[in-house]
Amino acid sequence: MSTIDQPARPDSELFTLKVRSTSRALGSQAKLATWAGVSRSQTTRWAEGTTVPSPDAARAVTDLEFIISRARMVWDDSVILDWLNGQNAFLDGATPLAMIRRGRTSEVLDAISGDEAGVYA
Repeated sequence: MSTIDQPARPDSELFTLKVRSTSRALGSQAKLATWAGVSRSQTTRWAEGTTVPSPDAARAVTDLEFIISRARMVWDDSVILDWLNGQNAFLDGATPLAMIRRGRTSEVLDAISGDEAGVYA
């Protein structure tokens, strides 16, 4: 059971899959590490399941994996990386990756939904 003071630790097998999925979408574990603000070796240990991330890193990777999964329902994988790195009118010119890292995942989800519906910001 988790509390506000003691957040739940991520399921290591599931988190390993999230790390692999996000690394693949970003192009490498090194790029995931840079985005998450950790060392490359840290993402390797996460992918191997030998260490668990900090609560902040776990949330960021989980949010990123969720957004990537949702984006795959709208676009081909070949488009997603450009979309994640591109300035987005729905996000007032910020990139989806920057917004996710700041914990503003719901706004990124709204941007996907808006783009999917053909609404232009």
